[in-house]
Amino acid sequence: MSIDLNDLEAELVRARRKASDWSALRTQFVLERKDQHAAFLCDQTAKLNSLQGHKAQLQVQAEQTNKRLQHEEEEVKRTEERLVGANTEASVSERRLEAAQAQLRKRQAEYRQKVEELENEQKDRQQQLDNLRRQAARFTERFGLHFRSQTPGDFTVVMTHIDPKDHKKEFSVAVRMAPNDVYTVTKCDPHVPDLDELVNEVNRTNDFAAFVKAVRSRFVAVAQRP
Repeated sequence: MSIDLNDLEAELVRARRKASDWSALRTQFVLERKDQHAAFLCDQTAKLNSLQGHKAQLQVQAEQTNKRLQHEEEEVKRTEERLVGANTEASVSERRLEAAQAQLRKRQAEYRQKVEELENEQKDRQQQLDNLRRQAARFTERFGLHFRSQTPGDFTVVMTHIDPKDHKKEFSVAVRMAPNDVYTVTKCDPHVPDLDELVNEVNRTNDFAAFVKAVRSRFVAVAQRP
């Protein structure tokens, strides 16, 4: 069997052309894949850098948030402490107010009691004065006796028809009656020698009519002196 060199060479050329075409296609494919891979890597790198930047921002925000939360927690704690202090102070103030109100009620009760006592005392003194006036009224026409009132509890017993030379001449004794029914003489005109004994006697017996009679008899004695 004879081999045609021309045919063989032509076949070899065709084979080389195919190999060259395949190699060119393969090279083009590899280059395209390389470009795609490079673009993918660039894109991923950019995304990674973006994620890392976002992560850094999130970390900063997280730190700021933690600081803010810590500050708010401290502020809440201080507020709670102030509230506890305010509640304690309010409780103390409330107790003080209750004590003050109780003291005020006590003083009001004492004041009302004192006023009632003073009113009763004033009534008693007025009743005594009225009794004295009634007693004196029985002697007014006969002995020329009448009363002159000054301040409450102070009065003057004025007597006439004593001096036979001058029936209108006044003889007087000023009396002060204390709340405890004690009589004192603040003035006696004219003066009688045993006035202190007469005052002691009226305070012992509380018989003011007898006291007036005794004083009148002393005035009569004084008027009859030469």
